[in-house]
Amino acid sequence: MLKKRSERKKLMTEINITPFTDVVLVLLIIFIIATPLIYQGKIKINLPETKSTKTEDKPMRMTVQVSQEGSVYIDNIEYKIPEETGKIKEKILNTVGNSEDSAVVINGDKDCKYSTIIGIIDDIKEIGIKKILLGTEIKR
Repeated sequence: MLKKRSERKKLMTEINITPFTDVVLVLLIIFIIATPLIYQGKIKINLPETKSTKTEDKPMRMTVQVSQEGSVYIDNIEYKIPEETGKIKEKILNTVGNSEDSAVVINGDKDCKYSTIIGIIDDIKEIGIKKILLGTEIKR
C-alpha cells in the first residue's frame, strides 16, 4: 500500500532583501559619481594656469563664474553685465553677507575681458567683502 503524505509544503514567508540592497547600493554609487559631473558640466570655464597655489583653510562661501563671453554665473543662474549688476550684488550679499570671514571666489575664463573681472571685484568691495580670491588651475 501507498502511504499518503501527511506533510504539506510550508509556504516561504521570508523576503530576501539582498538583491534589493545590491541594486540600491549600485544606484547610490552612480549618483555619487554623476552628481558633480552634472553640476559642473553646465558652465564651461577655462581657468588660467599657475605654477603654485595657496588654499584657504576655511571652505569658500560663494563662487562667481565668468564665462568667455562675459556672462556671470552664480548658482548656475546667468546674469548679464552691466544690466544686472544690482542683482549680482544683492545675490552675493544675501548668500554670503559681509562679515569678516565672508569670502568670494571668482572663477574667470582665461579668455574673458579683464574689465569684467575688475567690475565684479569692485561690486564685491562695495558690498563690504574683503576676501576676494581668483580661481586658477595648477599647471601640470
